[in-house]
Amino acid sequence: MSITKDGISLIEVLISIMLISVVIASIFQIQKNNLNFLEKSKSTIKNSEYISLVALNKEDKLINKDLYLNNEIKFNDDDLRKELKSIKINVKDKELDTLKFDDDKYSVSIKTIETTYKIDNTTQKQFYRFTLDN
Repeated sequence: MSITKDGISLIEVLISIMLISVVIASIFQIQKNNLNFLEKSKSTIKNSEYISLVALNKEDKLINKDLYLNNEIKFNDDDLRKELKSIKINVKDKELDTLKFDDDKYSVSIKTIETTYKIDNTTQKQFYRFTLDN
């Protein structure tokens, strides 16, 4: 004797609802992770832009100090000045190497200097420059 089934049982409905709930929860978690990643990348990009502003205006002498962005760059916009006032950039210069080349006619020394810029230990950039001295 064969038994035919006309509908779905309560167990099948509960299992399908549970599976749909797990999928929806996973989608929400993925969305939350993507929004956090997007916010972090925006912050990193903004900090990199601030570092670039200071790096472009840096003098040639060696420094190891904290710079406040509003003291280094002058803007006429009050809102922009207020935003820049709280941004502190730690600048550290380190002389890596000095090469000296002596010849009968010329004497040249080449210094390699590493400059590290940090904002709140979240964003760090390193630049290298070379100076030639006679």
